[in-house]
Amino acid sequence: MNSTGNSKPVSTNQNGIHKDLDAIVRKHCAHEDRTPIPTFVEDSLDLITQKHRETARPLWLDSFCGTGMSTRLLASAHPDYLIVGVDQSTHRLAAEPQTEGDNFLLVRSDCESLWRLMARQKIKLAHHTLFYPNPWPKAAHLKRRVHGNASFQALLALSDQLELRTNWNIYASEFDYALTLSNWISQRQPITPSQVLTRFEAKYSRSGHTLWQIKAHRQS
Repeated sequence: MNSTGNSKPVSTNQNGIHKDLDAIVRKHCAHEDRTPIPTFVEDSLDLITQKHRETARPLWLDSFCGTGMSTRLLASAHPDYLIVGVDQSTHRLAAEPQTEGDNFLLVRSDCESLWRLMARQKIKLAHHTLFYPNPWPKAAHLKRRVHGNASFQALLALSDQLELRTNWNIYASEFDYALTLSNWISQRQPITPSQVLTRFEAKYSRSGHTLWQIKAHRQS
């Protein structure tokens, strides 16, 4: 199926779930990350808040949105929501000329810092999607992965349900395990999307990768 040959499977020096994940997640559960929030992240939240007030729709965050392809597709499929796509790369966001529509908005921000700022302000999301975040596959980079980052508990505070997709089985397993440690209920499964939502998803599908999905919700 690798018709383009442009995407190799994730290469890692891990054989399974990282041995330190349990301790790191429990530490982050117990201690809030008080790292200062960059000014540009505060500015991005101002843009989101203004658009949210204007639309008066439930807020759906699409973190690590890249070019915003997923954001626009989600907005088309869910017109009753305001879909906000967030990515740190100005270059990726500039790949498409339209950064705002009736029920979507693309903003440049640092996702982890934005989650912490939104959590501090007790902003609640109707839904949160994270499609193909950087896997940081080296074992030494565990803390850069979403579930190993100090912002993970802020992420979980924002919404009662979320969805993650990745092409790396270990990443999906770790994320699933971190959710369990945080008293969430999750379902991890391989998927064949009926509609490709991101450029990465298209590339990985063409290259024959197994795509993994985590759907999760907070225990009531």
